[in-house]
Amino acid sequence: MPDVIGKRIKRLRTARRLSLRALASLAQVPVSSISGVEVGTRSGRRLSAETCARLAKALGVTVDALVSLDDEEDEALRPVVDAVA
Repeated sequence: MPDVIGKRIKRLRTARRLSLRALASLAQVPVSSISGVEVGTRSGRRLSAETCARLAKALGVTVDALVSLDDEEDEALRPVVDAVA
């Protein structure tokens, strides 16, 4: 089961209509890393700081917004997701 970070990455990625490959290419991160976090075979908390920074930049959010473990942060991202949907 994906953690909060994995769910957030997937939600932001799909809101931007990006495939896993497209996000991986933009962020220069292996597809397997993103996929693993999204499906829950890898914990989002185990992503390196560099990987988080690359993903956040590619998704148009701050690193803090991406990796916050607070579910309330998802509500703060709603305008971002709605704007691109």
